[in-house]
Amino acid sequence: MIKRVAIIGTGRVGLPLCLFVANAGYKVYGIDVNTDLISTIKSGKMPFMEEGGLALLRKHLNKNFIPTGDFSVSEKCQYLILTLGTPVDESMNPSYDQINSALDSLRKYLNPGQTLILRSTVSPGTTEYVENYLNKISNIKVRENFYLAFCPERIAEGKAITELKEIPQIVGGIDKKSTKKAVEFFESLKIKCLPSDCLSAELAKLFTNMYRYISFAVANEFMVIAHQYYRDIYHIVDLVNRDYKRGGLAVPGLTAGPCLYKDGFFLINDLPFADLISTSWKVNESIPLFLIRKVRERMKLKDKKAVVLGLAFKANIDDTRESLSHKTRKALEREGADVYLHDPFVKGYDGDVYEILKEADLIFIATNHNQYRQLDLNKVVKIAKKRCIICDIWNTFKTDKIIFSLGSLLEKNGKNE
Repeated sequence: MIKRVAIIGTGRVGLPLCLFVANAGYKVYGIDVNTDLISTIKSGKMPFMEEGGLALLRKHLNKNFIPTGDFSVSEKCQYLILTLGTPVDESMNPSYDQINSALDSLRKYLNPGQTLILRSTVSPGTTEYVENYLNKISNIKVRENFYLAFCPERIAEGKAITELKEIPQIVGGIDKKSTKKAVEFFESLKIKCLPSDCLSAELAKLFTNMYRYISFAVANEFMVIAHQYYRDIYHIVDLVNRDYKRGGLAVPGLTAGPCLYKDGFFLINDLPFADLISTSWKVNESIPLFLIRKVRERMKLKDKKAVVLGLAFKANIDDTRESLSHKTRKALEREGADVYLHDPFVKGYDGDVYEILKEADLIFIATNHNQYRQLDLNKVVKIAKKRCIICDIWNTFKTDKIIFSLGSLLEKNGKNE
């Protein structure tokens, strides 16, 4: 019997998983209500950056992998995997709209013996919420003839196809039988599994993201404190970490993205007391405004040309969701600056970076793309304003300073201002 899998959601989490599972020999149906997205995939084009994605798409399209908007194909599948977004609403409460919509569309095609796997980051208790929904369907009963598990994705965006086979899969079933069923699926893909229960798995995913987010907040707060003492954080981090086995202090940066921005609210939504997660959110979200205030101490921004380099929320990807570049742009515009944007991976903003940098009064490096590390500094010096200020929280130019003048960059490279 041909093993069939329906993956609902063909976005940045779902499509790489579709291609990976198809490459393992399964017949995979990638289901999505976004008709434009399905059309793009059907035409053989990747809708976003993913290492190795295009080659697998061309190899399996209309063979092992069928993109479609038709939910009825799920009826003949042994495994159903939801890779849908789980946003927060305007009050920062978890929103189940996408999950509810998918379950409504799947409802009449669910059969005894199938296994439903939740893949996206969810608030604690979501798997049980889905169980309650499913048990209202007459022909299936979770824990008796239908299996349900939460198995979070743990990959770096843009590198999913590579990392899926490298990183252990946490498997949290609603019961032991469900855990076993989900483990069997991932082990058939040659992925190491870490069996657990659904609530532990939900918390593990959130704790993973929040540990990173809090670590970045500590680094950003240390950067702010160092500035108050007129000292450079990169030099201090090097002093802390170099050849010290209990080092590990992170460097600062603009910390955001669709997961890190919202996932903490899944944990603290029903906690009435102040906590580290909400404080970390405040620290990280305030960094662009702090940096612009420090720039403003050195130059008036009204009518100045400010160039923001990088729109994606992290290096070398094309995803701009919840990027702090947006906040940076708006803050600069409030100061009266003429703001220009560039990102080598974002369509419409991927023009000649040197053309954008001409006559710049401020260069604000918002994302540490490799292209910016490889800029010809001699060329930048010639085309930007002589008194141009650079804000480089990522230490892209290896000065160990965050805000400095173009003149100091000239001196560092052995030239006279």
